[in-house]
Amino acid sequence: MRTVPEIIQKLREKHFIHDFCVKDEKISSNETGETFSPEDLIIERIYRYEGESDPGDMSVVYGITSKSGTRGILIDAYGTYADPEVAEVITKIPVREVDENQATA
Repeated sequence: MRTVPEIIQKLREKHFIHDFCVKDEKISSNETGETFSPEDLIIERIYRYEGESDPGDMSVVYGITSKSGTRGILIDAYGTYADPEVAEVITKIPVREVDENQATA
């Protein structure tokens, strides 16, 4: 299984170059300051990562594209440590592709 940094590198190679965060029920680019509503986005890739030795290492890495073409990465924990604000926004964004860990990752 890949590590989170390896997953991020794979996404960067696919031009997901921005780092996204959730603010006020929207997704923002840390680099450009652009803000997107969930309806302006699509989740292109989802990677779930479970740390082998520590359940606290459970993460979800999303590759997200905006209608304007801005591509970025959003990372959240999952399970007990998931950020409820991120989860609320993510559930409103359509998904184009399933969990990449089920495919050749």
